[in-house]
Amino acid sequence: MSRTDGSTAMHALTASWEGWMAAFQQHYDRLPDTAPDVRCPNCGARKLNLAFQGLFPDRVGYASFWCETCLTGIHLSRCLVPEDVPMDSVHTPVDQRTARVPNYSLVWPADEDG
Repeated sequence: MSRTDGSTAMHALTASWEGWMAAFQQHYDRLPDTAPDVRCPNCGARKLNLAFQGLFPDRVGYASFWCETCLTGIHLSRCLVPEDVPMDSVHTPVDQRTARVPNYSLVWPADEDG
């Protein structure tokens, strides 16, 4: 959302799990593009990052998907990692991985029982 003066308005962190999953799918569908033009569902920034950690040779693993601007995102398991996309082994120590995943606020699916 832009104000009339051209600056970006502050956004409340209100994006749902579904909003994050839609952004993840858009980003994932554009891989191996390293900078897909997908906006953060929370703040609207184009600063989304996707990092995979998994098991070789199956290329199945975990996805960390977050926004550099608002430090919010999701974590997924059992993701297929495309062959032409970088992936760190789950056995690689965190401090030796190629992707540096920050401590970000996780968005969780809505509790349908509550």
